[in-house]
Amino acid sequence: MTLRLDVDAGRPLVTLGTLTVLLRRAGVRPLWLMQTRSPGGKGWHVECAVYPAPRTAMEIAALQAVCGSDRAREACNIQRARMVDTRQVPVWWRKRFNVLYE
Repeated sequence: MTLRLDVDAGRPLVTLGTLTVLLRRAGVRPLWLMQTRSPGGKGWHVECAVYPAPRTAMEIAALQAVCGSDRAREACNIQRARMVDTRQVPVWWRKRFNVLYE
């Protein structure tokens, strides 16, 4: 399972070491980390595989927030995650609620 983080310009870029410490407290461990420039060129898109995989959409959103993802993005993800976890949206959207926008 991959966490997707949106790190805005001006915020420190996350490192595998930092994520290891943060995620260990949440009971998961990072397996790998990939960082690419966001399409706007001002921030970063970060993907980090974790084990064990989060069991709910809400847990995914919480872990991304803990790891330093953009607060506004994760606030929206929490609302979407609530709808995903309670099956208020179609299966197609349940599989795609956690996106990094271009």
